[in-house]
Amino acid sequence: MQLISRVVGLPAAALAVVAAGGMAAAPAGAGTPQQAPRSESVNCVPVARAVCGTVRVPLVRARPDLGSTTVAYTLIGHRDTSRPAGGTVTINPGGPGDSAIASASRYARMFRGLLEDHDLLLVDPRGVNRSDPVTCGALGSLPATRDGFVRAVGECGRTLGVRARGYSSAETADDIDAVRARLRIRRLDLFGESYGTYLMTVYAQRHPGRVRSVVLSSAYPLDFDMWARPNASAARRALRLMCRRSAGACDGDQVLRDTARLSQRLRARPIPYTLDGQRRLLDDTALAAIIYDSAKSAPAGIGDLPAMVRKALHADDTALVDAARQTSPLSGSALRRAEEQPFNPELAAAVMCNDYPTLWNRRAPVPTRLRQFSAGRAALSERTYWPFGKTAWTSMSYDQGNACIRWPDRHGPVQPTDGPLPDVPVLVVSGDLDANTPTSMGRQAARQFRHATVVEVPNVGHVAEQEPSGCVAAIQTGFIRGLKIRGTSCLADIPPVPVRP
Repeated sequence: MQLISRVVGLPAAALAVVAAGGMAAAPAGAGTPQQAPRSESVNCVPVARAVCGTVRVPLVRARPDLGSTTVAYTLIGHRDTSRPAGGTVTINPGGPGDSAIASASRYARMFRGLLEDHDLLLVDPRGVNRSDPVTCGALGSLPATRDGFVRAVGECGRTLGVRARGYSSAETADDIDAVRARLRIRRLDLFGESYGTYLMTVYAQRHPGRVRSVVLSSAYPLDFDMWARPNASAARRALRLMCRRSAGACDGDQVLRDTARLSQRLRARPIPYTLDGQRRLLDDTALAAIIYDSAKSAPAGIGDLPAMVRKALHADDTALVDAARQTSPLSGSALRRAEEQPFNPELAAAVMCNDYPTLWNRRAPVPTRLRQFSAGRAALSERTYWPFGKTAWTSMSYDQGNACIRWPDRHGPVQPTDGPLPDVPVLVVSGDLDANTPTSMGRQAARQFRHATVVEVPNVGHVAEQEPSGCVAAIQTGFIRGLKIRGTSCLADIPPVPVRP
């Protein structure tokens, strides 16, 4: 592997250490290097004590003939330089397709207390941002329909060819370990958000001896339900919980009944609207995507749903169309650029098509896959997906359903969903309004490990540590430091979602 460090203003001694292959050697038993060299924020990241570098790794480790790729990292050093760091935490923000380095400032603020005595390692996944961004077709323009999206995913796979096998969670996990080895860090505290929980579980599966602890925020297991049945149940639960806590501003069961009526109406008579000059249709699938997205982003947006649905039933669809423009759902699905930029949808497609479970035989040709998917969906109960409808709900999420049905690689490696994981302390955190990775899926993720604790956070959706009080981040910080949950009383102070009457 070749190391290329991009550091500015370092003393000569520190540059020599980095150029030699990493940080100063760690003392016996230590989890991190003794000291992270100083770097000016310019040309690196706008965070103090940050060092940026790259490693060169094979694109597909089992196929050296396919060449190599660059993986970029940023190491943010702990502030108390009078003593060695207590450990190194590596965070992945999810996606797949999101950049860890682009979130450096956010993580430095969120975990300011932890950075007092811990280093923070951010690795951009291969194919994203500073790690040789991958391009493979029309996904960057975000097609407006489900069918257009599915066909664009297939075109991405055809464009990449056999090189697509390089964009998997296993290869990305091995990249993280290559960075760890180059920086001479003995063990890592793993922290995954959303897809990052999947990636960090794969890392723990492949490198168990290099794991000290694991924090999984908005988690799902390696073997999850691609029909999204837990997500439909979670969306119903989120609306009921929100209304129950709203001091009478709404009735959850009535909101669900209203949603069912509106969904049926939109299925029969979609509402045309325009987005960026492009004609779109607001149908029952788009409605499911709007509600799913609102629960995911709670508390933002979800409190407007009861009034928005009721108004639409009474011929005022202004708020509903506004929500569609903000969410940018596909009529038949929803794929939009994540708030954290840069986000690479091409990389997202490759990872999910390489790794995620499928609802058809991977080795079958596309026409057979299409028949298998249709038969499987026909066998589903409509009641399971009430009030949305099974076709709408199984079409609205870009990473589930039939998204990869046209992926051309019929003989690629399959991500194992079982196998031993390290017996280390694990914390799983779930927002109780999250329909994307609900608590039920978090509990499934926890059961993959021998010793895991699940903490459910009230009144928030996806990635609960983003709530503004700092309560959840403090719980996670305490766990990483002491490997125990030391108090969760602050969760009771997170306020209910304000509901528009």
